[in-house]
This record gives sequence, C-alpha cells and structure tokens, in this order.
Amino acid sequence: MLCLGIESTAHTFSVGIMNDQGNILSLVSDTYKPQTGGLKPVDVVEHHYTVFDRVLKQAISQANIEFADLGLIAFSQGPGLGPCLRVGAAIARSLSLKLKIPIVGVNHCIAHVEIGRLLCNVDDPVTVYVSGGNTIISAFDSGMYQVFGETLDLAIGNMIDMVARDHGIPHPGGPKIEKIAKSGSNYIHLPYIVKGMDLSFSGLYTAILKQSQKQEKINEINKKYQENLFYSLQETAFSMLAEVSERAIAHTEKKSVLLTGGVAANKRLQEMLSYISNEHNVEFHFVPQKYAGDNGAMIAWTGILQYKSSNTVEISETKILPKWRMDDVAIPWRTNKQGNVHEVHEVHKEKTKIVLNKSDKTLLQNLNIEGEIIRRGAEAVLIHSKWFNRDVLIKYRLPKTYRINEIDKKLRFSRTIKEGRTLIELFKFGIPVPSIFEINPAMGLIVMQYISGNRLKDVIPNLSDEELGKIFREIGFWLAKIHQNDRMHGDLTTSNIIYTANRELFFIDFGLTVSSIGIEEKAMDLHLFKRVISSTHGKYFPLLYDQFIQGYCTVEKMNPTENDEINSRINQIELRGRYNIERKK
Repeated sequence: MLCLGIESTAHTFSVGIMNDQGNILSLVSDTYKPQTGGLKPVDVVEHHYTVFDRVLKQAISQANIEFADLGLIAFSQGPGLGPCLRVGAAIARSLSLKLKIPIVGVNHCIAHVEIGRLLCNVDDPVTVYVSGGNTIISAFDSGMYQVFGETLDLAIGNMIDMVARDHGIPHPGGPKIEKIAKSGSNYIHLPYIVKGMDLSFSGLYTAILKQSQKQEKINEINKKYQENLFYSLQETAFSMLAEVSERAIAHTEKKSVLLTGGVAANKRLQEMLSYISNEHNVEFHFVPQKYAGDNGAMIAWTGILQYKSSNTVEISETKILPKWRMDDVAIPWRTNKQGNVHEVHEVHKEKTKIVLNKSDKTLLQNLNIEGEIIRRGAEAVLIHSKWFNRDVLIKYRLPKTYRINEIDKKLRFSRTIKEGRTLIELFKFGIPVPSIFEINPAMGLIVMQYISGNRLKDVIPNLSDEELGKIFREIGFWLAKIHQNDRMHGDLTTSNIIYTANRELFFIDFGLTVSSIGIEEKAMDLHLFKRVISSTHGKYFPLLYDQFIQGYCTVEKMNPTENDEINSRINQIELRGRYNIERKK
C-alpha cells in the first residue's frame, strides 16, 4: 500500500509518499521564510496555496508513480496553526474524494516520534521533541504517548527565533545563533528555570532582552558581546532541557533516547543528550535533519500505522484539531505489541539491576567511600555505606560535565544546601523524611538515614486497590503538611517516595524545593504529581488521584477557600502547557 502524507501545521508545506514496508519513495517540501518578523498565518496560508500543486506533482514524479497508485491519504490534523492546518486538510479531502481512497488525520507530534522510531530503528525511547512550536519530553506508557515534561510558556525554538529577531537575524534564527555561539566563552548569568520535568523559557527570553537593551543604552553591543550572549543562551536553555530529559530517563527507565524536531539539528544539544544517555547506559539517537523537521513522510508513515490498526475515518471526521495533544491519542499499534501496564513495568525492573562497573569503583575510590552504589538517579548516585558503624545512604550529586562549570557548580552547591536544610526542617516537624547526619555542599554530598524499601513506582502494580487508596491518601496528607510548613517539594514523583516492608512512606529528593511558598507553588506540586500518576500509572489514575486529593484536603485546619484557590490554580497551570484547552478543566 502507498500512502501520500501532507504536512501543513506551520511554515512548511510538505508531501511525502511511503509504502507500508517503511520505505520513503519521495519527499518534497517548501518552507515559507518571512522577510522580517515572525510567521503571520495569512502569509503562510497564501504560501501554501501557491506551492501545493507543484509540491504534490513533484512528489508523485519523484516516487515514479501515478496518483491512481495511491491507496491512502494522510494529513496533519493537529496540533498547529489553524489556518495552515485547513490548507492541508482541504487538499487531503479533495484527493481522497477524487481518488476514492481512505483518509486518516494524523497527530503531528506523534508523527515526529514514529518517523524517528522507524529511521533510527529504536523501539521504545524517551523522545525529546524540540521545535519552533513544541518542547515536549514524552514516552510510551499506558497505551499512549505520555507527556512527562513540557514547556509551560514558550517553545525553545520560538524563544531562540525571538532572540534572533531582536538582534536583526532573519528567520530561521536557530542555525545562525548556533554558529555565533561557538565563538562565545564568557558566561553571562541567565535565569535557569525547571519545575520538576517542566520548563519555562519566558524568563530566560526576558532576561536576554533586558541584557541587550542595557548594552544598547551604553552603546556596547558588539560582536564579542553577542557571541557571549548567544553562548550563554544555548548553555542555559539546553542545560535546562537536558536536565528534565535526564529526569524522565531516570523515572521511566527506558533504554533509549530519541531527539527530534527542528532544534534537534543543534550540535551542542546533541552533545548534551549524548552525554546523559551514555551516563545512564542508554542508546542515543537523533533523527536525520531532513526528517527531524516538519515533513510529509512522517505524516504518511504514521497514517499507515493508524490505518492498519484502526482503519480509516469518514470525511466528516477530518475536522482540524489545532489544540490536539499527543497524550489524548490512543496508540493501538504499540499497545497490542507491548501488552498491559503490569508486564511493561516488570520488563523495566529486570533491565535496571545495578551492576558495579569499573567507573563505579573509580567513583567510590575518588570519594574515599566504602559501600555499594544502589541507584543512579537523574542528579545523583545513591551509595549504601557505613558512617560511624551506622547504616547510611550517601547521596552524591555528580558533576555534570555536559553543563559548563558556571552553571553546574552553582546548581550542585545550592541544591545540596536546599535539600539538606529542608530535610532537617521537615524531620523536626514530623514529616516522614530521612534524618540527616552530614552535609557537604562543596562536594554535593549528603549523608542521611538509610531507609530499606522500594520506590513506590515499582510496587504499585503489585498492590490492591485498598492498599493503594490508603497510600495515596497518606501521600496527600503529608504533602499538605509539607505545604503547611512553607515548603514545596518541587519534584514529587512516585520515584521519589520510598515504601517500606512495614508499609511506611518516606519522601526523598528535595533538590528542587522552594521555601516561602504561596498558592502557585502548592498548585505546581499537585499538578506535577497529578501528571506523574496519569503518565506512569494511567491504569490506576482515577483511584490514585482521587484518594491523593482527598488526603490533601482533609489535613486539620486546611482552609476550604484555599483549597478552591489551589484547585483553580492547578487548572490554570495545566492550561499553560502546549495545546491544553478549556475542556481539560
């Protein structure tokens, strides 16, 4: 079967033709490039209508086929710019009706993942999708591509293009920023904002704009300053992205990483993610540039997968979906292959046994520690050791050489202090956290009570509904207590809660904690945990989240008005994510 795929979500109109064996027969694209400023939908639409006939005919000619040979039409149904999506949808409907062949609408974000899985020959990756319109860290779980992290405001590609425009660099700005940044070497301090596995780039953009305006006033914008500014931009933005990607790798325990999207071509970003992958002993893949950006081949291939697993749709069902999130789409072609949630978790447990290797032994020797490395997390290694004849856990924040020293040293120092102080304070308040024996911020090292148990994430599939309900009510209760004591966890996941043989809970990993919190911080904690339950434990989500919220709201003296405000703020935070719409409330 041959499928013709049409891509028209934004600036690119593209047509790809593929067969059901995964062979790309042709790919022809035409990208609109504005003379000045950003993309204006009316101009992009005019471009698409101007070029579509030529692009279609070239794709057919390049594939050496006739229109009559086609067996399926696929088009990007969303997400994207509504006026641009309508162009591709209209052309796809016309072809389907004229040729009397089936039509399928494809989720653009999922298409990026599927073409990457095909071309890179990778089965089950954590996907880092970065482009002008998207910044999404996703992985397959519970029958869907779950979003484990995303931007809460600007997409990374859009942010970089905005900086480029502010400095008179025409679209696309990313490649030119990358080239100029290679000559920079002096780091200019910029905001570094991660929230669990989510990111925020608007503060980074604003800081760069203010830096530039300040320099303009004193007439000191010169080539060297611009080189250092762009160097600092890349180092900060990509370090943020690499950090949340590493957190997703550690949490999901997938064995491969896939980088895709227009920004995937950046060599510095590739270098960072390659480093992280190597550190976690997972494969790293990046989609070839021709297919990493928006293209018709990815639409054609995903259309074939959809058609084979769930057949076609009626023309009346091809309405565009500009706000279509990838985690709203069932993935039957993978669900059938991988089985149920319980089986997937068991496979992951088997793959992640810790084996002491040469580098581990060297690390222990360099730290002058006798013990056993029991887990490698996103930020640190956990070492079971002895301290004055007492069983202890030593948490060592590894230097991350993918980050420049100016960023890494500051993060390791500040997070070690914050985590140590927070654990001491919460322990005094009776919160179930490990007790602290020693803190060494300069080394990024904390010596704490050793708690024998498993990550909650690993035991959930083996527990009854009654046990799970009790556990998640207790989690909600203790999180409310943490909030009452003016602390935000900042990275609450089921990987950061220990469940013991005595059925006790212990909260760990407070490196992203925030003190002196308000409604926003409380709601962010709840939002992050809600997403983790949904993405990692989707089968149990209704039960777990309901019990969690019940536990949170039953804390003594909890203000009912504040509860309403927090729930309202959770909805607001969810709507900041990409393509969330009001119906999600």
